[in-house]
Amino acid sequence: MNKLKNALIKDQVISLNDYNEVLEIKDKTKEELLHILIENNYVERDLMYKILKDNFNINSIELDNTDVENDVIKVLPEDIARKYNVMPFKIKDSNLLIAMVDPLNEIIIDDIRFITNKDVIPYIERKNKIIYAIETYYNKGIEKEALKTLKTSANKSVKVLNAISKNFNNDIEDSPIVRVTNSIIYRAIDKRASDIHLEPFEDFVNVRYRIDGVLKLISKIPSDIYPAVCSRIKTIAGMDISKKLLPQDGKINLQINNEKIDFRVSSIPTIHGEKLVLRILYRGNNDIDLSSLDLSKEEYILMKKILSNSSGIILITGPTGSGKTTTLYSMLNEINSEERNIVTIEDPVEYTINGINQINVNYKSGLNFAQGLRSLLRQDPDVIMVGEIRDEETAQIAVRSAITGHLVFSTLHTNSAFTAVERLINMDIPVYLAGDALVAVIYQRLIRKICPYCKEEYIPEQEELNFLRSDTCKKLFRGKGCLKCSNTGYKGRKAVFEIMYLDSGHRKLIFENKSTADLRDYSIKNGAISLKNKCKNMVLHGTTTVREMMKITYENV
Repeated sequence: MNKLKNALIKDQVISLNDYNEVLEIKDKTKEELLHILIENNYVERDLMYKILKDNFNINSIELDNTDVENDVIKVLPEDIARKYNVMPFKIKDSNLLIAMVDPLNEIIIDDIRFITNKDVIPYIERKNKIIYAIETYYNKGIEKEALKTLKTSANKSVKVLNAISKNFNNDIEDSPIVRVTNSIIYRAIDKRASDIHLEPFEDFVNVRYRIDGVLKLISKIPSDIYPAVCSRIKTIAGMDISKKLLPQDGKINLQINNEKIDFRVSSIPTIHGEKLVLRILYRGNNDIDLSSLDLSKEEYILMKKILSNSSGIILITGPTGSGKTTTLYSMLNEINSEERNIVTIEDPVEYTINGINQINVNYKSGLNFAQGLRSLLRQDPDVIMVGEIRDEETAQIAVRSAITGHLVFSTLHTNSAFTAVERLINMDIPVYLAGDALVAVIYQRLIRKICPYCKEEYIPEQEELNFLRSDTCKKLFRGKGCLKCSNTGYKGRKAVFEIMYLDSGHRKLIFENKSTADLRDYSIKNGAISLKNKCKNMVLHGTTTVREMMKITYENV
């Protein structure tokens, strides 16, 4: 490193004080020296690359434009690549060409030379590009190797699956079909996907993950291999692999890296084979309460006030996939105690909660929401949660339960908090019952957050300012895309709530059969904040983007 130090200081690229400052940062962060020099703008990237070329004969490499063969991946174990942040990309004669964050680190180079028994030629590359390449090629390497084996023994693998379907514990975890399936599942867990889609077409099968609410193509499986993968998943989900022309449902319970995870598996026949969707349920979510919903101080106080009611009906509304179930569970966890008998009827039970009696609907045996709700009322409940009000019968039983001393939670599909009353009335709930029973309606959507690792300021366009109805906004924020967010510019989601907590004024309007617009105007006049205004505040504070706001608020304008 002294040679690098001398080169930098001699050419007045960096001062001695700055260099010593970099060394202090290196000691604290354990980051590579060259990474700090470049990423912290002590030295321009192009200039550093020139210094490395002129003084050390080290070239740069762009992994984005490099095709790495599977044979190269096999030379260096994945754990070593991750440990040292290095990526092998080519074997030339007896030399292994490696992309490194710090190609001057002789200790790492010596280790790799010893492990691979090859001479090492180091190249410099950005750290995020190396990590992305490791994620991409090592995972693909596992799948390619397994798929290659499967192509020569697909029939044998299917027979083995059929033979072991009665005793899954005897599976050989090293078999190609298991490795392919595990790779698909493990990568989804690593990316915290909510769903896995396996979609067969004529020549290939798309593997897509839903991440932060958006589907993303991850890889493709050859169509001649897919039946084995499909059979494997159906087997461990307890589904009948001989039935390929009828929809089926199943479930899988796994423990991955000490985390218990449930999967809800759905199959449906398409013209090219069975499409599978695996819904991923992270069991860690069953510990959530109000504090985990990332509420504002005002929202938290209002939610606590809503939950202090001992009777009435509390509705969580919004479209499918808007986080209604998570909010329901958090509210139930918040009021869960030894003094209360809390019972639920769900389709299906997504997370188990200690101390709460949970029931799955079973349409085959005649146990639907309405029948289950009637039965629950004979179980001396204090609190009842109905997974969803889908029909008039369920709505009427739920409302009547609420006005007879029970606290009832349920969900509805509406496009605002204020339209829930109209929805109930359209389900033949009398106006006087709707007004008496309703405690609160909480409408919610999930909005993607700007990735904190690549967040940047920009000057908003006039169209954006017009949408925000703001002439004073001088800057907004967006994510430019990076490894951490898979180049989407977004990382994670946040629930946005529109809350209508009913008072005597609301009830008067309902009894007088006033319109949804009247309810909305009265609510906002008395302190409620519309979903659009909450999203606008998030945009102005740099939490999300105008584009995301547009996606979830156009229908609420």
